[in-house]
Amino acid sequence: MNRATLHTSEPAAAGFAIIEVLIAITILSLVMLGIISGVSKGIMSIAQNRNFTRAMFIAKNKLAEFQVMRMRAPDIQNESVKEYEGFTCSRAVTRYEHEFFGPLSAKKLEITVKWEERGSTKSYSISYIYPEK
Repeated sequence: MNRATLHTSEPAAAGFAIIEVLIAITILSLVMLGIISGVSKGIMSIAQNRNFTRAMFIAKNKLAEFQVMRMRAPDIQNESVKEYEGFTCSRAVTRYEHEFFGPLSAKKLEITVKWEERGSTKSYSISYIYPEK
């Protein structure tokens, strides 16, 4: 009994393998694109948080300096921060006015730190209310 065996031609099988490889490469490319996008966004977030953290540190440092000077120092406007290039600091003292009670015998210190990031100006501000002497 002689049976005929069915053989697939090799060029067709090789063609099928190439299509499978192309589909696999396409799927892998899409997955890698998502991963790379996530990593780059993470790196940008780290850089933004680094500058924000620096701004917080500068503002708290300027507040501590003001307290050491016994709450008496002239206002400053956009003064460069020598320790951190690209950062400026402003300090202003005004009379504090409460939303419901109006003016009180207190002052409000406002410290604002500004910096440039990706073509736009960013800022961080803190306020401190203290009694008038």
